[in-house]
Amino acid sequence: MDYEPVGPEYWVNNDREKAEEVGSQFVNALRRVGVDFDCIGIDTPCDNCEQEDYRISLGWISLDEASQMARKVNAALDELDQFRHARRVLGGFSK
Repeated sequence: MDYEPVGPEYWVNNDREKAEEVGSQFVNALRRVGVDFDCIGIDTPCDNCEQEDYRISLGWISLDEASQMARKVNAALDELDQFRHARRVLGGFSK
């Protein structure tokens, strides 16, 4: 076995990097509709359970927080529905 010096690339975990990339996309998508989870995180795979992959954990939210987030998401989707309806009416755009 060759014991050459290692650099930072020795510690690279491609699965973790992929989880961070996907997690960032998810957070950014939620923020576009005004939703933010304070305790969002990335859970590592578990050797003692059935979780074999990295997972995005949303943490815990109160009922009030869930209600506020639901209102924000529904408001954004209502706006999208209005836009789609206007395009269909004005331009003959179909689904």
